[in-house]
Amino acid sequence: MKKFGVLIICILCLVLSSCSLAACSFMHEQTEDIHIIYTNDVASKIDKNFGYAGVKGYTDYVKSNNKYVALVDAGDFYDGDVSHLSNGEYITQIMNVVGYDVVTIGNQEFAIGLDALANNIHEADFDFVSCNIKYVGEGKDVLSGVKPYVIKNYGGVRVAFVGVTTPETLIENKQAYEAITVNGVPQYDFYGANDGQDLYEQIQKTVNKARKRAEYVILLAHLGSNSVTEGWSSKDVIMNTYGIDAVIDGHSHTPIEGEVVLNKNGEDVALTSTGEKLQNLGEMILHPDHTINTTLYQTVYEIDAGVKEMVESIFEEIGE
Repeated sequence: MKKFGVLIICILCLVLSSCSLAACSFMHEQTEDIHIIYTNDVASKIDKNFGYAGVKGYTDYVKSNNKYVALVDAGDFYDGDVSHLSNGEYITQIMNVVGYDVVTIGNQEFAIGLDALANNIHEADFDFVSCNIKYVGEGKDVLSGVKPYVIKNYGGVRVAFVGVTTPETLIENKQAYEAITVNGVPQYDFYGANDGQDLYEQIQKTVNKARKRAEYVILLAHLGSNSVTEGWSSKDVIMNTYGIDAVIDGHSHTPIEGEVVLNKNGEDVALTSTGEKLQNLGEMILHPDHTINTTLYQTVYEIDAGVKEMVESIFEEIGE
């Protein structure tokens, strides 16, 4: 009986040990920098400043010198004439060639119409993420291809990209609002109730899930840092959540090279945004000691000839 009891204890120890190892199995020691190149609010200005040709050129340059590089966008790329004249197709095609990995959905993404947005999500080689788009209509949810977050693996180190879309998408009399309403009734909800509390809770639930599987959690937020509805800004979200390492923001068109905002637990969270229309290109570096640096580049000298030619052909096609 005594031996049997000892055997049970040993088996329990092995089971608990296995569970513990399984829970930590994704954890890997980071030995090299992880570079995240980012844009936001490009708004179809695909040739503005250094243009998408510069985004591609600089990203390739960074890739030539570093193993782990991601290219992401914080929303409002389907905006402006190039998007609306092609239902977003030209923008999707060029972003595929530029090599985007993950994008979040901005309010202007809806302005091309739900069916067009759904088609572009299907045709894109990159992931669309947003954790706070909730379908409340009837029938088929055409945006079911949008994920709350995705995890990318860089040499065994996992980075979760969580998307957030501004609840200001439901402001009436805007193109986005008209696109997501039927007979005046919105088909989607963005967790904007209760002075931001619903938004914080939804983001926190998603971050908690992502955190269990990743060493880093980066919020791709189309929220804005100023001149937005109180309670819905990126700073409000940071101050009312925890577990987020950095926020790449969009929507308010405000350049933020790197600002530190304290989260709900008093921990540092990096906040950054490029502004608008490719006035800057952002680069975030996740270092092995888990420090994070961000830089905005007003000028990029590495210009990809293929993308430049593609952009020129698009403007010829639409007659600009």
